[in-house]
Amino acid sequence: MPGFTCCVPGCYNNSHRDKALHFYTFPKDEELRRLWLKNVSRAGVSGCFSTFQPTTGHRVCSEHFQGGRKSYLVELGAGATAGPAPGPGRLPAAAGEEGPVEGGPPDHSYSLSSGTTSEELLRKLNEQRDIIALLEVKMKEMKGSIRRLRLAEAQLREEIREKDRLLHAASAGTRKRHGL
Repeated sequence: MPGFTCCVPGCYNNSHRDKALHFYTFPKDEELRRLWLKNVSRAGVSGCFSTFQPTTGHRVCSEHFQGGRKSYLVELGAGATAGPAPGPGRLPAAAGEEGPVEGGPPDHSYSLSSGTTSEELLRKLNEQRDIIALLEVKMKEMKGSIRRLRLAEAQLREEIREKDRLLHAASAGTRKRHGL
């Protein structure tokens, strides 16, 4: 029996491996369908995703819905959506539910404030790329050192085996001379 893989970019959930998840087809209603396409980053973008038209085989997994399940909301309040969350995340809060506090402290040290400019992001990205490049160089050097140390270890072990053979042969010869 064929399975389904989530069509949200960056999501690799599939129905064979992730049996606890549900996989939903795109709605037939044009407005809802357009909203789903926008929220899964498949509409209005450039590149290979810009011409995406879902078929009956395309699915969105329940990971992308508030509470893990698709709901059929009759009336949508302000800010509520009846489709998957934008990107690989979950749905924004529905009407009447509290969403994240605007302007509050970031959740984590790696969170970005909403006032971060694209220039700052680009600078931070380039800094991280520089760090990665340096780490890759260090990693290559370390691998070379490890390789040299392993060769030296193998040579030393061979020397020990050779000296053990010589010692054993010498002690055997001494025993024969003394009649032991």
